[in-house]
Amino acid sequence: MPNTHWTDIHCHILPGVDDGSQDMEESTAMAAQAAEGGTSCIVATFHAGVDLLDARVYLPLIQRLNERLRAKSIDITVVPGAEIVAGFLPENLADFSINGSRYLLVEFPYSHLPLGASDILKAYVDRGFHPIIAHPERNPTIMRDPRRLFQMVEETRALVQVTADSVTGTFGRDIASCARYLLKKGAVDLLASDAHDHDYRTPLMAAGVKAASRIVGEAEALMLVRDNPAAVVAGRAWESRFCQGASAC
Repeated sequence: MPNTHWTDIHCHILPGVDDGSQDMEESTAMAAQAAEGGTSCIVATFHAGVDLLDARVYLPLIQRLNERLRAKSIDITVVPGAEIVAGFLPENLADFSINGSRYLLVEFPYSHLPLGASDILKAYVDRGFHPIIAHPERNPTIMRDPRRLFQMVEETRALVQVTADSVTGTFGRDIASCARYLLKKGAVDLLASDAHDHDYRTPLMAAGVKAASRIVGEAEALMLVRDNPAAVVAGRAWESRFCQGASAC
């Protein structure tokens, strides 16, 4: 399976910012892992919530990381982004988008899916953004009833990002079952690592792509880590193959 020039739109690679990489050494190790696995671009999606009002403060950190990677001949480019808490609506919301595009990576609570989840996404759409739902396969509400996700997609035209390790079973049988079901239904647009370190939650995605290819075929699986995320980083619109609502599933 060709595995070069992949783009990882969800990775906690910035050092000392959140529960991801703890220092520049770990960030460098994560980047080296990713490069060996075929990734060439990483979006630095730190956790962003009500305590963080200006994402631009991290731009110098991204620049220093890129300089370090170049100095060590690690063929990875890190671009800005964020994983924003659902409902987070600062005035400078554009500073939290992926690489200055109109795409926003949005995380719902791990415990449940709020009843007004679609309204939260619509608030971003109304401001001219295109939301991407982060790892819905790990949300208990969606695991019990995937139609909740299909409904959100139908109502908001949001995109869906599934974690590569979810497909392999790293996070458990139930999460794997949900991830694979979403793939079968065509409700996945992007695979990403959601990496936090270089030991357990790593930026390696090859196993997840291989597992996804057994469900949707190799060409489609590669699109989820190559063509589609590259379009997001470039700010290009593209046609989603989303499952449009429960009635279509």
